[in-house]
Amino acid sequence: MEQNELQKHMDRLLSAAYAKCHHMADAEDLVQETLLAYLTYLRKGTAPENTEAWLYTVMERKFYNMLRRKYQMATVAIGESFDIADEEDFVGELIREEESERIRQEVAYLSESYRTILVKHYFYRVGVKELAGQLGLPEGTVKSRLDFGRKQLKKGMDTMEKYTENSYMPESLWVANSGVLGMNDEPMSLCNDDLLAQNILILAYDRPVFVSELARAIGVAAAYVEPVVNRLVEGELMVRMGDGKVYTDFVIYRTDEENKYIQDQEQFVQDHFDAYGNAVRTAIDRLKATDFYSLPLERFMLIRIANDATYHAVDATVKPQVFPTRPNGGRWIAFGHLRTSKPTLPDGDYPKENYALSGERTTHMDAYLSYEKLQMINYESSLFPNGTLVGKYGFAGNSILETETWVLKLLTVIEKGIDPKTVDMDPRVLSAIPTLEANGFLRRENGDLKLAIPHLTHKQNEEFWRICNEARVTVTDALKAPMAEYIKTHKVSIPPHLKSVPEQKLTLPYEPHTMGFVFEAIHRGLHPRELGRPCPETVVVFD
Repeated sequence: MEQNELQKHMDRLLSAAYAKCHHMADAEDLVQETLLAYLTYLRKGTAPENTEAWLYTVMERKFYNMLRRKYQMATVAIGESFDIADEEDFVGELIREEESERIRQEVAYLSESYRTILVKHYFYRVGVKELAGQLGLPEGTVKSRLDFGRKQLKKGMDTMEKYTENSYMPESLWVANSGVLGMNDEPMSLCNDDLLAQNILILAYDRPVFVSELARAIGVAAAYVEPVVNRLVEGELMVRMGDGKVYTDFVIYRTDEENKYIQDQEQFVQDHFDAYGNAVRTAIDRLKATDFYSLPLERFMLIRIANDATYHAVDATVKPQVFPTRPNGGRWIAFGHLRTSKPTLPDGDYPKENYALSGERTTHMDAYLSYEKLQMINYESSLFPNGTLVGKYGFAGNSILETETWVLKLLTVIEKGIDPKTVDMDPRVLSAIPTLEANGFLRRENGDLKLAIPHLTHKQNEEFWRICNEARVTVTDALKAPMAEYIKTHKVSIPPHLKSVPEQKLTLPYEPHTMGFVFEAIHRGLHPRELGRPCPETVVVFD
């Protein structure tokens, strides 16, 4: 039968079924069972002379069978005399046939609760009663799962029922966060080195989906998808709904859209630079009057003032972010960048500079050797080319926290004139010393290692913080009103089911860039672009 003709029958059958059932879900199930019976009949190589009459007769009988099941009455099966094979036998037959590889593949895509029951029932011929005993489930639950599993096999899913592009051209998602990382670098460690996890998060972003849909879309059996989904749910990057569907619980920005408002962002910086520039000039003069001034510290200050001022200007106009308590001691809000190389903008709309910047990150140690309250504070900006963890330090521990704790220990002993080889130092850190020299953390003086980055005592850090903060307050006050107007029309659209994203994360990719202010200061001669050597934006604090 032609598809269009069958569609006409389906529409009329659905209308008739609804008149019988008075409930759309029951009517749809009734029509589905009728059409399955028809397809089973066709598979035997025959076709009814009068298709419409045949369909209505079958539907009538299935309707009464449905009523008998509903009211626990005896069921009269449709036998071979009517040339309709039982659908359950049909599925089992297909699964057991040597040529049924597609059906076996479909079974592999089902989620565990349905897959286990179908495999045991059809592959190993375990009866419903025995299955119920093995799994500790009521027989009714086993039957309903068998029924639901069969329906998924028969009709597939409404969407994602074929391989998507993610199955052969996986996309790349980079997850970052605001707030405090978990002890194992959550949330980044949950997915940033796992391409399967990244594509699961991408596919479950626009709408909640079943694990079976994810398995089909990626082309991987659900048995391999489920542990990853479970890990992402436990790590609170995904949410599992009551019906078993899951969805990605954070905003995802597309990198091919990052420059959507680049001209507006750059224009904002131009229009409001004077507030920043004047405050920075004053701050630089105050810093130069101290006994701890250096050009690297000046650069760190310019970034800190711009970063804090833009953050507080936005924060003053939106609802405050609430950082939930997360597993492993974390308190964070995640956001993701979907990396794509597809160009979407004309060449002239790309930024004048690379405005990349990580947020300020601080590593604390209460005590080390005889020293107390040690800190390492850093940014990673496009002004420092080796901004990745391994690129900066020359090694990576099991987490960012572990890596930067070891670096802080090394910098402390070097500043105190202690030979690192004489203390309990991780060998990876010792082997990274040449990289730390090349990247401007360390320098040689008469053959001895010295710190090349700013080192402040706690008293000096308090004064430095006051200089930065007073400038920040001045800039924030000047930016509040124009920023409030700007962000009204510069927000990311998110899926309607996603309720956990704070307003600030909707404005984040389109806010005027922190580094836009810093680069403009450089262009206007307030600060040199080149400092004569690599300049990691890092400050250590200890007495």
